[in-house]
Amino acid sequence: MITEKTLVSDALRNSKAAHKVFSKHNLYCAGCRGSVQDTIEKVAENNGLDIKKFLSELNAAAKK
Repeated sequence: MITEKTLVSDALRNSKAAHKVFSKHNLYCAGCRGSVQDTIEKVAENNGLDIKKFLSELNAAAKK
């Protein structure tokens, strides 16, 4: 399960479908150096995303 404390790099590594969710929100974290340091919460906050909705999308994608 992806939580707000999950590192972006872990979310992307554990779910290939998560890449689509990030791209949908114009987040290209796979190539970003910060992906190994930033949490899902930080990315959502820094990009004006609703954390609950973003997590819901990521976890739904991870189940596919």
